[in-house]
Amino acid sequence: MTEQRPSSSRLFSRWDILLAILAGVLSLALYVRTMVPWVLPFDSGEFQVLAYQVGLAHGTGYPVYILLAKLFITLVPVGDAAYRVSLFSTFMGALTVTGIYLCARLLSKSHWAAFIAAFVLAVSNTFWSQSIIAEVYSSAAAFLVAVWLALLIWYKSGNKGALFAVGLCGGLGLGFHATFAVVAPAVGVFLLLNWNRWKELWKPALLGALAGVVTFLSVYAVVDLHAPPANIWNASYGPARSAWKLSEADIKNPLKRAKFMLLAGQWSGNMFVNPAEDMPASLSDYKGQLPREFVLMTLGLASLGLVILFVRDWRSAALFVAALITHWVFFFNFRVMGAYVYYIPSYIWIAMLAAVGASGIGWLICKIPLQSIQRVLQPVVMLALLAMCVVPMLSPTWKAVQKGQSPFIGQEGYVVQNDTGTKYQTVSRVVSQIEPNAIMFQTWDELYQYWYAAYFQQKRTDLRFIEQIPYHEPLTLPNSTIKFIRANIDTHPIYLYKEQPEVEEAGFKLRVVSIAGVQFYKVEKP
Repeated sequence: MTEQRPSSSRLFSRWDILLAILAGVLSLALYVRTMVPWVLPFDSGEFQVLAYQVGLAHGTGYPVYILLAKLFITLVPVGDAAYRVSLFSTFMGALTVTGIYLCARLLSKSHWAAFIAAFVLAVSNTFWSQSIIAEVYSSAAAFLVAVWLALLIWYKSGNKGALFAVGLCGGLGLGFHATFAVVAPAVGVFLLLNWNRWKELWKPALLGALAGVVTFLSVYAVVDLHAPPANIWNASYGPARSAWKLSEADIKNPLKRAKFMLLAGQWSGNMFVNPAEDMPASLSDYKGQLPREFVLMTLGLASLGLVILFVRDWRSAALFVAALITHWVFFFNFRVMGAYVYYIPSYIWIAMLAAVGASGIGWLICKIPLQSIQRVLQPVVMLALLAMCVVPMLSPTWKAVQKGQSPFIGQEGYVVQNDTGTKYQTVSRVVSQIEPNAIMFQTWDELYQYWYAAYFQQKRTDLRFIEQIPYHEPLTLPNSTIKFIRANIDTHPIYLYKEQPEVEEAGFKLRVVSIAGVQFYKVEKP
C-alpha cells in the first residue's frame, strides 16, 4: 500500500504563513533599530564598496551575494550605499528568522515551539551581530534555511519541485560562502536514508544541484569579468600575486583566477593543518561561545529535541546529526581569525531542535485528562519557555536597543570597535588631501574605507588603494609588489601606510610625510 503524504500546499495554514511573517517583521524591526549605519572597516567595508561596484571580494568572491546586494540597494533607495548594504543584511537576517519558523513548524507541529526557535536564533549574539552590518553570514544563513525548508517540504509531501529547490538553493549558496558545500554530505546522507524513494528523488535533486551550481558559476563569471576598480584583484591579489606563486599571465587568465578564488587559494593552507591540535582547541572555543548564544534552557530543549526526533523520526534526526558533525569537523580544523562567525549554521540547527524539544513538553501537557486544563496550561508553559529562552539573551542588550544602537560595538573580535565612525572621518580627510593619481598601500581594516571615501564620497577616481601585505605565509612583502612599485613610481605618487624594509632593500627611499595629520611613507627613487 502506498504511503499517503499531504500535498505541500497543506503543510502550512494561512496562520502559519502570517505567524512566520510576523516573526520576520519583528526581527527586522530589531535589526534595523540596532544596525550600524556608517562605512565599516575590514570585510564589511569591502562589501559596502563592491556590492555597489559589482566586483569580486576576497576569496571565494561571494558573487551571488554581491549581485543580490546590488539588486537590493538599487531597489531600496534609502540612505547612502554603505547604509543600504548593511540594510540588506538586516533583511536577509529577518528572512532567515521567517524560514526558521516554518522549518520548526514542520518539525515540531507547534506554533509556540516554532516561535521559540525563531526568536532564540533572532536574539543569539553572533547571528544578530552579523545581521546588522554589511556581511555575508545572514544571507548565507537564509539560503541554508531555504535548503532545510525545501528538504523538509519534500520529505513531508513528496513534492519534487521542493527537492529541485534543495539543489538550486544549495548551488546558489556557494555564491554566498564556499563553505556552504559542507552542508552537502548531510543532505546526501538524508537522501540515501530515503533509499526506498530513490526513484522519485534522484532526478529533481540532481537537476536542481546542477542548475544551482551552473547559475552560481555564471554569476561568478559575470562579476569577475565586470572587474570594477576596487575588485579584489586590483586592490590586493594582483600586486601581491607572487605570494601565491601566481604570474601576471595567471592573473589575466579567467580560468586560473577562478581556480584561485573558488578553491580559496589565500586560505587553503589554513585547513586541516593539525587536527590533533586544532580540534580540541576549537571545541573548547565553541563551548565557550555557546553561553553567549543560548541560555541553558535552550540547549536543554535542543538536546531533548534530538532525543525526541530519534524516537519520532530517526531519519530526520540523522540529518541533524550528520549536519552538525560535518560542520564541526570542518570548521574545527579551519585556522582563521574570527572563527566564531562560522558557527552560525550549527546555531540554526540547535534552534530548530529546541523547537522539537519544546513541542515534546507540549505533548506531555496534552496527556493531561482534562481538556480545560490543557487549553490553559499549554500556552502558559510555552510562553514561559519562550520567555526563559529569549528574555535573558535580550535583557543585557535592551538599553542599546532603546537607544537605537548596536549592542555589540566594542565586543572582542567584532568588526566595529567604536560607536561614531570616527576612523572613517579621518580617512575622508586624508583622501581629500592626497595628491592626484596617487597609489596608497593600506591595511586591510581601512583599505575599503579609503575606496569608499574616494569613489563614492569625493569622486576621486584618480586614486588607487592596495592592501600592503595580504594574508599569506610567510607574512612579508611579496616580490611582485616591489615590481608593481617599480613599474608605477614614474607616473604615480606612491605611499605606504607603514615602513617596509623590503622596499628600501630594493633601492627606494622612504620619506615620512603627513597627510591630514596621519603619517605615511612616500616611496621615492634614489
